[in-house]
Amino acid sequence: MLSIQEHATVDEASSELLDFVLEPYNWLSLPRTGMDPAAWPGQNTLYQRRVGSLRICASVDVAATLDVFLHIAFRAPGLTPVKAADHLESFLKQRLPLTPNSEWQVEVDERRWIHFSRRYAGPHLKA
Repeated sequence: MLSIQEHATVDEASSELLDFVLEPYNWLSLPRTGMDPAAWPGQNTLYQRRVGSLRICASVDVAATLDVFLHIAFRAPGLTPVKAADHLESFLKQRLPLTPNSEWQVEVDERRWIHFSRRYAGPHLKA
């Protein structure tokens, strides 16, 4: 059974989890997570936190093209994409506040996780 660290508030979970996932050593290679499902953040409790019934999963993902994306997902009973967006704003407000017109991709998977992702770093340099 997974043992996920619990916190009293989303702010507290955010502070600890973002400190961890934004450290380049903890970034994940998307090709590697595709070949090794145990490396995926949803299977690794280091990339997850719990606040009451709300589960939070966050990672910085590096694609084979060297594009870097910030990925944050939420799951809770009865959670809607609108309420998850409120959690996202609260989760990011200390380190990466949302700005008007910031674009996030949103997806709901078959396990009812609501995923938000956006480019974290600019496109890589090309020679």
